[in-house]
Amino acid sequence: MSYAIYKTDAIIARVIPNGESSLDVVFLTKDLGKITARAQGTRKIESKMRMHIKRYSHVTIDAVRGKSVWRLTGISQVAPHKIFANDLFLKSIHRVLRLAEFLIQGEEPHQELFEFFLKLFSYVDARLSVAAPGEELFQPIDKIEAEGLEIFGVVQVLEKLGYWEGEKLAETPTIEILKKCSECKKELVAMINESIGATQIV
Repeated sequence: MSYAIYKTDAIIARVIPNGESSLDVVFLTKDLGKITARAQGTRKIESKMRMHIKRYSHVTIDAVRGKSVWRLTGISQVAPHKIFANDLFLKSIHRVLRLAEFLIQGEEPHQELFEFFLKLFSYVDARLSVAAPGEELFQPIDKIEAEGLEIFGVVQVLEKLGYWEGEKLAETPTIEILKKCSECKKELVAMINESIGATQIV
């Protein structure tokens, strides 16, 4: 019996060991929504897919929907990102993605949310890039900016999933926007908690 192979761009949200040789991979995909796919035998050294299964990677996947679980049949990296190069940004991205994973119910596409995460990754990449000769160096990354990144990301996740009742923020993060989010932390966190409570998922 043959199965249809679905190809889509995806972000790896979480990687879970399964047995001695396999992995269950949680993907936030562009076209299929959130899916968990079994990557059979990918913990083995000889696995060709093994090197591409890294948390927070932007990848293209081939997956087959089985009777009870998706099965990963192919994966390749679209673009490398520098998220792991800075602990402050890494913790912020981790919390935002975990919230998205938690709030997304079922396999419904959320393309705007997917595209937003790519913008978030691009912002981090740009901030961690070394300036070219003659260019002014970026401002140093601090806890205020990372805190703002998390608050900004959480608001965007809630807004794109239809749970945000507050003012809509700009789509693309900037240092100024993130620092403003940090300055307004008390008010925004209160609204975030109210919005998450209203989801009735918690």
